[in-house]
Amino acid sequence: MASFDIIKTFYQVDRNHPYAAIMNLWMGAAAGTVAVTITYPTDLARRKMQLSGQPGHEEFSSFLNVFTKITRQEGIKGLFKGLIPCYLKVIPSTALLFLCNE
Repeated sequence: MASFDIIKTFYQVDRNHPYAAIMNLWMGAAAGTVAVTITYPTDLARRKMQLSGQPGHEEFSSFLNVFTKITRQEGIKGLFKGLIPCYLKVIPSTALLFLCNE
């Protein structure tokens, strides 16, 4: 994961440091937060396109159409609707992933 590698370059963690595991846990959580925040709008658009035309869901003609309709109806905040529940899933899982792998 690129965000973890970038964070890791700023905080060099020695494996022998007494808090190395905790530091890797926090860096993994930060990396997951950065990654999901950046990619969330495209993931939301993908999900909207998958449900497009289904009963109870809005019809979209293209990926760009999803972004246009969401920003017109809900503003930029609409592109991040549902991000908090996503954080509740991603932050602990990436933190544990990097804790175990580093």
